[in-house]
Amino acid sequence: MHTITRLPRASAAETLRLGLTLAAPTVAQGVIVRRPLMVRLAALTGADDRAVRLLARLRARHGDGPLLVRVPLRGWVVLVLSAADVRRVLHDRSLTPASREKRGALGHFQPDGVLITPEPELRERRHDFNERVLRSDPRPFTRAAEEEAATLPYDGVLTWKAFHAAFWRLARRVVLGDGARDDVTLTRMLDRLRGDANWSSLRGRRTDVYAAFRRRLARHLARAEPGSLAAALAATPAGADVCPEGQVPHWLFAFDAAAIAAYRALALLATHPAPPRPGPPDAGRLRAAVLESVRLWPTTLAILRDTTGPTGWGVPGGSAVVIYSPYVNRAEAGDHYRPELWTGDDAWADGEPLDGAGAWAGGDARTGVPFSAGFARCPGRDLVLFTAAGLLGAFLREREVAASVRLEGPLPASLDHVGLRFAVRRADL
Repeated sequence: MHTITRLPRASAAETLRLGLTLAAPTVAQGVIVRRPLMVRLAALTGADDRAVRLLARLRARHGDGPLLVRVPLRGWVVLVLSAADVRRVLHDRSLTPASREKRGALGHFQPDGVLITPEPELRERRHDFNERVLRSDPRPFTRAAEEEAATLPYDGVLTWKAFHAAFWRLARRVVLGDGARDDVTLTRMLDRLRGDANWSSLRGRRTDVYAAFRRRLARHLARAEPGSLAAALAATPAGADVCPEGQVPHWLFAFDAAAIAAYRALALLATHPAPPRPGPPDAGRLRAAVLESVRLWPTTLAILRDTTGPTGWGVPGGSAVVIYSPYVNRAEAGDHYRPELWTGDDAWADGEPLDGAGAWAGGDARTGVPFSAGFARCPGRDLVLFTAAGLLGAFLREREVAASVRLEGPLPASLDHVGLRFAVRRADL
């Protein structure tokens, strides 16, 4: 039996401020696919910074423990504020990742995905399948990263549009093979479905678009091109209810977030150059920059769980638990660029983080949640880091870059990646 802990409750005025300062800007920016205009507006107005400051004030007023918020039409929401509670929540199997909002959103394009599987036993088997496929040897993807980096400018200006297109070509090659490199139609279909997913259950599902997307995806998967995740998928046994092909849309979706993280990491690297030395850029430094990018500017703004039974908080089953990533990622580790959090003792050399807990590599819960943690942590975390760092390393090997923003001192909680640009010139080798 759970011991009931009486949690502090947000007042009506605090609830209103949370809605206007945190919830509304988060939804406006797009929780599944970013809306460029809203991302730019959030950066210009410091929307995420205001949300972080509000949570800091609420924590100072109500204490380190979770805060209960009564939300109209949703019921109780448990807002998690401390690193210790973040770790506790993400490791608590009585809290399901298949939250009501997540099922409504991701159901538009991955109805069989592991993140929205409510049955614990089936979710565990789907997660294990994702782990086995996504932990395939990533070294064959190095060639694709180098070839896509070569398509980017050696002199002139690098824009988000060009970088994003190159990263998507790389993602399609990694997931589906070289034969899918130029299939931009597949990506556009996915983007259309993800655009609908931004509205969660408020928008009806485009069954025609989804069916066409799955047919197109199935043709690529049927090739099982050697060296791709599609080949690893075909070679990994799984029960029919695991729905192996149904996991692939999430892999593609995750690579889009990885592109944002890598592009922002490039800005961090440009502003904090390493001492010159011969040879290619250090892989550990590149991975640390990507991790810091995701810590400082999370691509998942809110991590959601739903209660499924007694929790000790005295809230009914189906209540929401919310971790606001821009706050928890900075609450303990701070607002400065700190690559040393991730580089101690060559933490990622063997593909495993220091503490074996996925997102908490480099120390403890104070580090933040760049790839979530616990039983639902991102199965593709190592693959994403390898791919993003590989593209950055290949790009920087023969180029010098200067970012259009300076990222020194305390860093803002918002960074407009769409408007970010780089002056590029060929390096003297």
